[in-house]
Amino acid sequence: MKTLEDRIRGCWMGKSIGGTLGLPAEGRMERQHFTFYDPVPTVAPPNDDLELQLVWLHLAENAASALTQDDFARAWLDHIHYMWDEYGRCRWNLRRGVPVAQAGTFENHFASGMGSPIRSEIWACLFPGDPGSAARYAAMDASLDHGAEGIAGEVFFSVLQSLIAAGDSLEGAIDTAARYLPPESETARAIALTRESHRSGTDPWSARERLLAQHGDENFTHAPLNVALTLWALCHGDGDFEKTILLAVNGGYDTDCTAATAGATLGLMLGENGIPPRWIEPIGEGVFIGPGILGIDAPQTLTALTWRTLALVGKLRPEPWDAAWWNAPAAPPDLATLPGTVALEPFGSREAVAWANGELPPEIKRAGGGTWLWERTTDEPRALICLARRGARLFLDDRLLIECPPGLPYVPATHRSPEGSCVIVAPAPGRYQVRLQLDPSEEEASVILAYPNRHLAPWTAGELPDPACLPMT
Repeated sequence: MKTLEDRIRGCWMGKSIGGTLGLPAEGRMERQHFTFYDPVPTVAPPNDDLELQLVWLHLAENAASALTQDDFARAWLDHIHYMWDEYGRCRWNLRRGVPVAQAGTFENHFASGMGSPIRSEIWACLFPGDPGSAARYAAMDASLDHGAEGIAGEVFFSVLQSLIAAGDSLEGAIDTAARYLPPESETARAIALTRESHRSGTDPWSARERLLAQHGDENFTHAPLNVALTLWALCHGDGDFEKTILLAVNGGYDTDCTAATAGATLGLMLGENGIPPRWIEPIGEGVFIGPGILGIDAPQTLTALTWRTLALVGKLRPEPWDAAWWNAPAAPPDLATLPGTVALEPFGSREAVAWANGELPPEIKRAGGGTWLWERTTDEPRALICLARRGARLFLDDRLLIECPPGLPYVPATHRSPEGSCVIVAPAPGRYQVRLQLDPSEEEASVILAYPNRHLAPWTAGELPDPACLPMT
């Protein structure tokens, strides 16, 4: 009979294996053909799938008896310095003083991203057999940088894995986990479609095509699709570790995430002894973290991580699940009152519109563009990103900086914006007029200002507190 220690160790080992296997294929949306690690590693490289959970481990170890959203917010500012998608938007919102309850949804294009479904295991391991508490802490965790769909993915996996950690079957755990989700959510619908295809005997690759036809997305990190692809691998993997993680990575999209979660889930089910040694030998049990995680005492090995996780079981106060997490968040804050806000003037109007960074206000889109001031107090370079479905032109004091072509994928990310939408500039200190030209029928358009490390930067002269320490790579 597998002990909880066996299962937790298998969980972290499976997480490490899956993340390492999937990392080289991350972002490839077509079917892959992996049969083993490619390239074969010598260690498990740093991966946010595990790193953020090490921050939560640190948080739980230093907690009195429970965690709050404010605890997570402080951890984001103190310990997590990544700029990627929803992570960067979370830090930007918290730095500007957006209330914690709205931080995950306010002006966050990536609120339905995979940044939260990947960090479910810590709550499952701390609450084995208590899916309600696992779900409650997972939802609280996810709410800092996500909306309902991102929260749904982490809740689903935390419940499923909590039950498996207590010895439940995969099928029974999936049944229970699915009932925690709002049925109208895309995540619930994608999960239902995946299960229906599997139960009807549809072959794996036809089932994948069916899933993509209904839930495909130009953003490879879209959570509902990737959560369903992870479940697709688990269902068609038939409880076989190797078959499952290879399906997860070969299914494409956010492959380090899907393979890591699938590997962790099978690791919980099978224990480390159920993982073929050939997957363990190349990477060993070292734990390595990247430059975006600071100020925590991170375990150096999976053995240390297992012991520290076990030591926390029963420490945090159980919290009953409350479906109110699916309710719409409170009204957003008044943008004009937040630091870093600038005044945009739509073409043909002198009535300014408050804005800060990212998705443009509807008044600007309807007017076909507008102008605003950029106050420079440094000659440090900045990244400027201008992206619109129908194309756009961005000028600095009448000098054309970006001519964004129409038809680019709408992924307004500082580190992976489409080619043709980004430029690096370094004007001298001073005040500059920024002018944007859009098609007046445009529905999606963003302008983003970022530091050299790709964290969001204010257009105003005043800087914001809690800057990111992530170095340039």
